[in-house]
Amino acid sequence: MIKIIPSGDSIIIIKDLNDLKSSTLTNYLVKLNLNEIEDVISLKNSIGIIFNPYKITSEKFIKNIKSLISNKNFTNNRSLKTWKIPICYDKDFAIDLKEISTKCELDIDQVKKKHNNLSYKVDLVGFLPGFLYLGNLDKSLYLPRKKNPRTHIQEGSIGIAGNQTGIYNIESPGGWNIIGRTPLKLFDKLKDPPIKIKQGDKIIFKEITREEFNSY
Repeated sequence: MIKIIPSGDSIIIIKDLNDLKSSTLTNYLVKLNLNEIEDVISLKNSIGIIFNPYKITSEKFIKNIKSLISNKNFTNNRSLKTWKIPICYDKDFAIDLKEISTKCELDIDQVKKKHNNLSYKVDLVGFLPGFLYLGNLDKSLYLPRKKNPRTHIQEGSIGIAGNQTGIYNIESPGGWNIIGRTPLKLFDKLKDPPIKIKQGDKIIFKEITREEFNSY
């Protein structure tokens, strides 16, 4: 059963989307191009909808949204893609690899093998423009975020935090444990869409050498 709850005077949250695909529902709502909707934010198992309270009341908006989605089938009929992403674990890129190895009580080769020997699901695209949250991290690599985040993380850096690995697709501050870097430019704000990888897609990492990294 889908739950729709208000959050403040201009946001509603659609929760409990385990049996639906939030990305599919998000796309549906965006395509409706409703005048009162300001933005639709897709999360892992929920959706946030920002609406204009001067155009419609929260009660009326919730009623309208329930009516719009009540008889729709939002199973994901989009063709999901699998992306092969090169990753280099060179010490200049994998700036936390030794620390990860120590904290996880694994040697460096074991850490790399456990990290790139999986198929990851794209749980979410967001937080930062194009940032990819990837689920299905090996439990032996679970680590908390750093207590003192760095002020600068290079574009393409790949990190670990909690039960996820993630890709920084723009330069930014960040507190994830950096395990490597990809040479691919996955996010381009001048393109439409700026990132082709979508929520629900799969990602497989392929280890490359520093020389191969430099050749991209």
